[in-house]
Amino acid sequence: MLMWATNFVFSPAVLEEVGAIQLTGARWFIALVVLVPLALALEKPEWATIRGEWKTHVVQSLLGYVGYTLLLYFALGMTSPVTAAVLVALNPATIAIAAHFVLNDRVSRAAFLGIAVSFIGAVVVVLGGQSLTEMSLGLGDVLLLLATLLWTAYSMVAPRVATPPITATTVQAAIAAIIMIPVMAIDIVAGNGSWLTLDSVGWIGVVWIGLIPSAGAYFLWNISSEWIGPSRTGAFLNLIPVFTAVLVLFVGGSVTVWHLIGGALVLIGVSVTGRQPATPRATGT
Repeated sequence: MLMWATNFVFSPAVLEEVGAIQLTGARWFIALVVLVPLALALEKPEWATIRGEWKTHVVQSLLGYVGYTLLLYFALGMTSPVTAAVLVALNPATIAIAAHFVLNDRVSRAAFLGIAVSFIGAVVVVLGGQSLTEMSLGLGDVLLLLATLLWTAYSMVAPRVATPPITATTVQAAIAAIIMIPVMAIDIVAGNGSWLTLDSVGWIGVVWIGLIPSAGAYFLWNISSEWIGPSRTGAFLNLIPVFTAVLVLFVGGSVTVWHLIGGALVLIGVSVTGRQPATPRATGT
């Protein structure tokens, strides 16, 4: 979650330079530089297993790597950080509900209480004392809601994959990179020449997004989803606005008492949810 929080802090500036399409494609190409050697060294992939699940990997890539990322990046250019963070905080609830019905993941009352408490904490963090009535729903907000649904669907498919988590992340990132090649080419032909004018700071931002919230965060997410289940893993998404607030402080911003109160609620909620016993993974049919 800390890795993903850096995406919210750094990507807006990079998006102004290269745009959502180019950043989406670039992040997966860069991520492969780290993921490929990691997968080969740590998991020694069995290609027969990967080939047997290639359709699932394509679906995973379209949902969580291409679709979710594009929607998120387009939304960040059209909606306020407050609204964006609140909508992202809906993910644990949608994942837990979907896992209950799709994966037969038994979520206890205590876990649901923990999800609710952490969501309230996330709302407190991002609103910072503002009224909910001050929030408006625009196109960017709709895109974020759609992104939330795509990530929920991605989380439902992840536990059904037999490919080891780092290898699965690598394969899906590679598929996403291939899918984005023609999309990026069309964007460039249409007039996006940002790569020719990108300065050193912009390149650092692009590389960081490719390595940390892409390669790092995604394979850790897949490992967590395999070990403790999608519902418990999803509950930790509410830490993103908290970590984002802390990172903003480090880069020169300010943190209010609302951040502290909301952050405490998030940590309490995640702690309650995390103490619940993990549910065995559901097998595909």
